[in-house]
Amino acid sequence: MPKVVVHDITKDPKDTILGIFDGFGGINALLSGKDRVFIKINAVDFRKGCYTSPEILDAAIRAIKEGGIKNIYVMENSTQGNFTRLVFHVTRIVDIIKKNGAKPLYLDEQKSIKVTMGRDGYQVDFPKVLYEHLVEKREDSFYLNLPKLKTHTMTTITLGIKNQFGFLYHGDRRMHHNTFELHKLLADIYEFVRPDFTIIDGTVAVVNGHYPLEKRIDKHLVPMNILIGGGDTVAVDAVGAKILGYTLNEVKHLKIIHERGLGCADLEKIKIIGDISRFKKKYPHKFIGTLPDDVKIVQGKEHTCIEGCMGNTLMILEMLHIDYGAHGPFSIIFGKGINVKELEDLPTPIMVVGPCAVDEVGELLKKRYGRKNIVLTNYCNDLAAVTNTLLKFSGIKATKIVPLNPIKVIFLLLQAKLHGSKANTPSIF
Repeated sequence: MPKVVVHDITKDPKDTILGIFDGFGGINALLSGKDRVFIKINAVDFRKGCYTSPEILDAAIRAIKEGGIKNIYVMENSTQGNFTRLVFHVTRIVDIIKKNGAKPLYLDEQKSIKVTMGRDGYQVDFPKVLYEHLVEKREDSFYLNLPKLKTHTMTTITLGIKNQFGFLYHGDRRMHHNTFELHKLLADIYEFVRPDFTIIDGTVAVVNGHYPLEKRIDKHLVPMNILIGGGDTVAVDAVGAKILGYTLNEVKHLKIIHERGLGCADLEKIKIIGDISRFKKKYPHKFIGTLPDDVKIVQGKEHTCIEGCMGNTLMILEMLHIDYGAHGPFSIIFGKGINVKELEDLPTPIMVVGPCAVDEVGELLKKRYGRKNIVLTNYCNDLAAVTNTLLKFSGIKATKIVPLNPIKVIFLLLQAKLHGSKANTPSIF
């Protein structure tokens, strides 16, 4: 029977983490025979609540050092439209890493190799350094998964399993980010590589989607003051889902993994140490949806994937509208089975999102409105291209949404590119 510990965070979170490890033999036993530790945090973006708390990361590194490990790597590959080096600097995560003598591992800057993943045997790019240490020489390294307690617009929750999506480069993410592939892909990644231990950072829960609005932050952050930990990430995620108010059947990727026998998500078969009866509320996972009135949205009647063309497009539009005053007039079209009558008298410019809409109405719109008024984004979820287009349509510079001096942003981007970053980002200018 897998065991999951739910523990209130004490004054020094390191003591909480060590206490969780004690439930599994203690830090020394867990790290016995290991010569390095890889910590996978959630740092998809620098917006409030989007990332693993620096205080919890600091505590985790200090706890690991008590186990005698000196080689500690903190890794992430941030969301499309961003690059990890920037996120680590804006959030000050890089300062926590360096203060503790650990090393940042920007996965978007790492050399890649082709690996075969999934039961269908498809290929994706994977960081070479992780393949060497977490696949080939697995016994030499300890892999700690340190996600954030968050709901998610596309996957209901994003906890330990979803946190591993950061192992893929942006090029592969945008291809498979749709209803038909995303949930299975998350299961395939988990089957390919699994954490030794997962601790969910529940200092606060992020609700109403995974991309908090800065000007409505009170609607997104719920104080929890807990950590959720265990050796079976599937069980840990199941308990995290329960705390957020969701069942196994409501989390597709978790159900797939459970049914593959890769872990236990049946709460009746999980030994939960700690009282979770106080968590009775179901927190919304969909973004709020406050969009500008002067943006025309045309949606097909088929294949408008919340996981693909629709979800991130509308979420980014809402963020730019609420936090930075973005508005139209312009139009957005996505999905399949589009009513041609709805394409009459559209405000321009027009963005067509996803291969379904591009194939169905892309050429028609070019002929009707002129090529210069049409922007086609050809992938299911090309967040960088969508963000870049929405910024241009709204007249907002990319540097405005980054809380750093533009010169510093340019410097960090140049550093990332010089180190081989494969991140897809909007144009700075």
